[in-house]
Amino acid sequence: MVSTTVGYTGGKFGNPTYETVCGGDGHTEAIRIEYDPAQISYEELLEEFYKGHTPYASKAQYKSAIWFHDEEQRKAAEEVIQTKSAEKGYEVPTDLEGETEWYDAEGYHQKYYTKKGCSVM
Repeated sequence: MVSTTVGYTGGKFGNPTYETVCGGDGHTEAIRIEYDPAQISYEELLEEFYKGHTPYASKAQYKSAIWFHDEEQRKAAEEVIQTKSAEKGYEVPTDLEGETEWYDAEGYHQKYYTKKGCSVM
């Protein structure tokens, strides 16, 4: 992995804040991952996503979703969703959407787990 950024995506209005997202503006809290395919594949990233998968969110801001950047990523994500559903024996709810406008979250949201002394991935 090269870098991660926490942010908001998928809503209808520009310039979301944590408060507007919590208020139901339609955006989802998300992580943008920049990675080096020579170090980790897209499919391996999807596997990591499902290790911490929480599929049943009551609000759009916490929904389970994958935003793809191209047709190859869309197909790979569809395959992983189908595989996970087959393994579980039920449809694993994960929205699959084309990339939408991205907004970085406020600074206090960045590297949250690291700031709390937790290790990730």
